[in-house]
Amino acid sequence: MSQPDDLAFDISVCIHADEIVREEVVIWGVQPVGLKPLRRLDDGSLRSAMIDLPAGWSSGTPISLASTQQIALLSGDVKFGDETVGSGAFLVVPAGADMPVMTALDDSCLILIQDKGQAFDKASGANCRPTVIADAMTIEPFTPIIDGVPLHGFERRVLWIDPETGADTRLLRVPAGFQGAGANWHPVQEEIFCLEGDIQPDDTRPMRVGSFLWNPARSIHGFNEVTRGGCVLLEWHDGKWDLIRS
Repeated sequence: MSQPDDLAFDISVCIHADEIVREEVVIWGVQPVGLKPLRRLDDGSLRSAMIDLPAGWSSGTPISLASTQQIALLSGDVKFGDETVGSGAFLVVPAGADMPVMTALDDSCLILIQDKGQAFDKASGANCRPTVIADAMTIEPFTPIIDGVPLHGFERRVLWIDPETGADTRLLRVPAGFQGAGANWHPVQEEIFCLEGDIQPDDTRPMRVGSFLWNPARSIHGFNEVTRGGCVLLEWHDGKWDLIRS
């Protein structure tokens, strides 16, 4: 099969949470948080990060977001407006919506995913409301189909999708013993965080709980994808995802 001339080869980035330097920054409100950047865009702005909220931390006041933010809560309990959510919750604040006051009830850790052009302003009273999913695993899963073949044993849960661009965020459960069909690429940026278990896209990038993988758009990867015990992955993309065999 002929391939486009502009494909990159073997440039995926894999890093483990304990290898990322922690920064103290202010994102919401005035109180700093502990931030471990996962990926930055070419202009240096933050695309995704792990964030630690100490018990008692608060954003202080509602704020309006210029770009969509998504939050996956890994541990702890957080009050988000009038709702209290715990580990496994997933939150989406659309662009232009007001983000309610967020308060950490105990030490908490989350994944932040945000669109380009993020900026904050005073709450505007917009009608657009955040989405709160108390437990993302309660979303009905379905079996993915790749190249017309159902991937039996897999479970995909779509947490969010942008109706305009097709960008999405999903949970993927991969069964123990799975071995991929070989090298492939995607037309969009793919970011993956390992929540449970183990997996490797190739022999040089082993992933465990807390590992992050970035597969740049139009880059060939997945040369020896294997999981021994199975895994649960949080995946997000900046456009409509597809898998093309190489």
